Amino acid sequence: MLKGFFVVGAVLLVGYVLGRTNALGPHGTKVLSTLTFLVGLPSLMFSMIASRHISEVLSQTGLISVVTAVAVMLIFAVAGAIGRWGVRRTTIGALATGIVNSTNLGVPLSLYILGSATFVTPIMLFQLAILTPVALTILDLTDPDGKRASVGQILSTPFRNPVTVAAILGIIVSASGLEIPALALDPLILISEVTVPLMLIIFGMSLHGLSPRQGTGDRAPTLLAVILKSGVHPLLAWALAVVVFHLDSFSTFVVVACAILPTGQNVVLYAVRYGVAQKIAQSTAVITSVLAVPLLLGAAWLMG
Repeated sequence: MLKGFFVVGAVLLVGYVLGRTNALGPHGTKVLSTLTFLVGLPSLMFSMIASRHISEVLSQTGLISVVTAVAVMLIFAVAGAIGRWGVRRTTIGALATGIVNSTNLGVPLSLYILGSATFVTPIMLFQLAILTPVALTILDLTDPDGKRASVGQILSTPFRNPVTVAAILGIIVSASGLEIPALALDPLILISEVTVPLMLIIFGMSLHGLSPRQGTGDRAPTLLAVILKSGVHPLLAWALAVVVFHLDSFSTFVVVACAILPTGQNVVLYAVRYGVAQKIAQSTAVITSVLAVPLLLGAAWLMG
């Protein structure tokens, strides 16, 4: 397992060097991200999920990931209400504690270290199909400029995401017991083989130039978000896995590893898109990304 962390770290370093040297040009990250998002990741998710039994996809580990994410978000929401941070800032801060980087970092770690990308499927679907529409609805309804998305746009959010669509189709195939012909599945598997290293390189490139600096008014929300995301979230996942569900050591590590994953970059995109709590989102993403590696290594060591 430690060998897996080393390999993943080495590829992340390659991405960081590419970003720092601007070797791929000003649009390199965008091109690679678009290719991965539209082609690579959907191929990976569908081929992985469709070829497995539905019980491997929708499991107890997935349930724990969803429950713990909701719990830390609610804690942040209560703190935001008490601290009067505002609905919009609190919404972004709550997303920063509950939405993990399940694509660029979660899928590679899950596939290469844990052995299957299906471990992050439940939390990915939950984030894209439920959390995102709800959060965008709140941000739209509280927009001071009155700019609101239509109900149709909000409800169709999950189905405009190719990764979500691919995962849903994969679950349907898995649940129905259909067997996809090798002639149709093999091209997707071939594409998926380059997806994981690409996602790690993209994530490494994204780390260059990020800064955790924030204004004085953002320090308390940012600190709480980091503590909840990198501290409370993993501990809560461990407690549920051991005390409530009595999972084995490997399954316990799976849920803890999923909880340790840093704040998803899409939270930063939402903050920029709606012009609110941008420094909170960016700082939390950067700090939790830095903390993720030692925390994952520590969890792997403690749990064998």
